[in-house]
Amino acid sequence: MVDREVLREVSDATFDREVLAAGRPVLVEFFATWCANCRRLAPVIDRLAADLSDRVEFVKINVDDNPELVGRYGISSTPTLIVFDRGERVASTVGAHQEPAVRALLAGVLDDQRGEGVHAGQPGWVDAEACTLPTAERPLRQAEFDDLFATAVTSIDRVDRTRLRLGLTPDPAVAARAADLVVRETDCCGFFTFTLAATDGHVMLDVAVPDSRVDVLDALGAHAKARVRS
Repeated sequence: MVDREVLREVSDATFDREVLAAGRPVLVEFFATWCANCRRLAPVIDRLAADLSDRVEFVKINVDDNPELVGRYGISSTPTLIVFDRGERVASTVGAHQEPAVRALLAGVLDDQRGEGVHAGQPGWVDAEACTLPTAERPLRQAEFDDLFATAVTSIDRVDRTRLRLGLTPDPAVAARAADLVVRETDCCGFFTFTLAATDGHVMLDVAVPDSRVDVLDALGAHAKARVRS
């Protein structure tokens, strides 16, 4: 485990030199000492820093002490994570996410180091032309679906050619999480029709596509099955 005190803190005065001019990708955490979500995120950042310290630099910025950077990057909530690579902002997210989602935020720069290019985070079930989600946000979206599949899906049933039914853990928090995720997915991939229903102690999520997009449903179902815990 990384000691939080040794995670390097940068400031308005040192940011350009230590982050934008860095020779490798940098994950910047905008935090506040009074922020409860920052404390929840801390163990996640610690584990990733210990695991990826040879490939990514991890630094933090106190929002109360660095107003110039807060204004420059439009920071309105903490924690905010921004990934910089060769001086460019390449990905960002807000909130205390779980480790798979934060790791996915770094997928573009890590895959780029392996020569795979920044599009490696494209969700495997939707081709790049059909997805309107900004490229930098795609790894995080896929990580959210992967986490839902792995932690909340209890059954997978191909109802018919154009419809897939996912059984979810009957928990209000799971239903709320799934509802939020599918609303956002519909915004970027409008050919999906999601129906979330709770009956007789069961929560079901139906995923429907037009006949012309059956290949996408095939890929989504295979992706879900590969991640559902037995």
